[in-house]
Amino acid sequence: MNLEILQCIAEELNRSLRGGFINKIHQPLPREIVLRVRLKGSREVKVVASADPQLGRIHLTQLKIPNPQNPPRFCAYLRAHLQGSIIDSVSVADNDRVLTVKCLRKNGQLLVGRLFVLELLGRDSNMLLVDDASKTIMDCLHSIPQKETATRVVLPGRHYSLPPTRGRHGSAIGLFGGASTIRPAIVTKNNGKRELRVCTVSEKDETFGTMNEAADVFYGPVIAGLILDDLRRACMAPIKRRVASLTRRMEKIAQDKQRLERFASGQEVGELLKANLNRVTKGMTNLDVVEWTGQRKVSIELDPALDAVANMQRIFAKASKGKRGQALVEKRLEDTIAEKGALDDLLLLLQQAETLEEVSAVIDRTSFSQEKALASRGEKRRYVPNNRGRSFAEFRRYVSDSGLAILVGKTGQGNDSILRKKARQGDLWFHAKDAPGAHVVMQVSSGLGATTLDIEKAAALAGYFSALRTAGKGEIMMADVKNVRPISGGPPGKVMVRKYETLMAKWPARW
Repeated sequence: MNLEILQCIAEELNRSLRGGFINKIHQPLPREIVLRVRLKGSREVKVVASADPQLGRIHLTQLKIPNPQNPPRFCAYLRAHLQGSIIDSVSVADNDRVLTVKCLRKNGQLLVGRLFVLELLGRDSNMLLVDDASKTIMDCLHSIPQKETATRVVLPGRHYSLPPTRGRHGSAIGLFGGASTIRPAIVTKNNGKRELRVCTVSEKDETFGTMNEAADVFYGPVIAGLILDDLRRACMAPIKRRVASLTRRMEKIAQDKQRLERFASGQEVGELLKANLNRVTKGMTNLDVVEWTGQRKVSIELDPALDAVANMQRIFAKASKGKRGQALVEKRLEDTIAEKGALDDLLLLLQQAETLEEVSAVIDRTSFSQEKALASRGEKRRYVPNNRGRSFAEFRRYVSDSGLAILVGKTGQGNDSILRKKARQGDLWFHAKDAPGAHVVMQVSSGLGATTLDIEKAAALAGYFSALRTAGKGEIMMADVKNVRPISGGPPGKVMVRKYETLMAKWPARW
C-alpha cells in the first residue's frame, strides 16, 4: 500500500470513524489487528490493520474474521488500554507511510489520549500504542532494541519518534479536498498481475466508490486464504497430536496382546506341570517335560522359592489372566481404531474445507470424542467458531450426465445426514476403499437409471474427496444404500457395509 493510497484511506476513515466507539479488538493473525468500531446509529464496522512486510495496510473490511479464544499479548494489551475508546481522528505523516489513530478514553474524570500507530515500513513494519500526552511507547507489536539498529529504538517505556525519513512527500490528491481526480480502481496489467490504484487507467479497470472498498476487494481473497490456512492449522494441530498418541497406544496394545497370548498359552504348560508334579522339588528353576504328542520337549520355568503346587497355581493364574485380558485388549484396540479412524476423517475434512464456515462447521458439528480430538490434555482450541443460527450446507451437490443428483458430505455430520435423511432404497453409495473420505450418494431412486458414465462420475467424486485425491486414481466401494448402515453410538459418518462391490476410478487434479 503506497503513500497516496494510504492518504486516501486515512481521509475516508477520518470522515467515517470519527466519534466511533472501539467495541472489540482481536488479532486473527500474528501481524493483523481488527478493530470493531460502533458508529452512530449502532452500525458496526470492522477496520483491519496489518504490519505484514508484504501485505501492510489498513482499511474497512466486510470479511468474516474469526476471533481467537486466547488473545495474543499485544491484542490483550490493546483490549486493556484501547478498547472502549472514542476515535478522535485518523491521520498520516506527510512524508512516510505512518498512520495514527488518535483515541480518547475516560480514566475517572480525566480524558486520556492514546495513539494507535501503524508503521508500514516493509520489513520494519510495526504497530504501537503511544500515550498522547507524554509520547511514551506503552507497547508495540515488535520491539526493536538498540543492538538491532543504530538509529531508532522501539521499546515500551521509550519516547516515540517518527521513523527516519525514507520516502517522498505524498501527493495532495488524497488529502482533504481536491478529491475530484480520485477514482479508486483495481488495474490488471498486461502480465495478468493486479494492482491497487488511486485513479483508474482504462475503462477495463474495476472501479469502486471508495478507496476502502477497493482495498477490501483487492486484499480480501489473499487475507481470507491466510486466515483459512491459519485456522485450519490451529484446528488440525491438536488432532494430529491425538492421532499420534492413538498410534502409540495401538503399538502398546499390540505388545500387550502378544504378552497376554503368551500367558493364555500357559494353560497347556500348566497341565503338563500338573501331570509331572511328583518330579518338582522346591528350589528348581525349570523342568523339562515331553509334550502330549511325545514329539517335542518343553522346558517349564519354575520359581525356586515355590513348591510344585504353588508353581502350578501361578502358571494357571497367569493363563486365566491372559484369557480375561485378551477380550479387554481386543475391545480397547477396537475403540482405539474407531477413534483414530474418526479423527483421520476429521483431518481430511479440515484439509478439504474451502471456507472459514466449512472449517468451523467441521469442528463444531463433530460430536464423537470432540474433547479428545480438539485438544490435548488441558489444552483449549485456539478458535471458537460459532455457527448458531446460521444455515450451512453440510454436503456438496453435483449432477451426473443423466441429470441424477450426487451428494458429497462436507462434515462427519453431513456424511451422516446424507444417509439418514437424503438416501432412499435404490440409491447408490460410494466411498474410497480403505481410506478416509466423504460419503457420496447418487440418488437413483428418482426413477432414472444410472448409466456407466453416471457411476464413473460418482466414483470419481468419492475418490477426489478422499485421502486418495493426489493419487488421481484408486479403488472405490459401491453399494446399494440398503446395505449401508450407520454404526449405532459411533462417530458421525461411520458406517457398516454388509455388501458392496469395488471399481477403479480416475479423477482430475482439480474438480
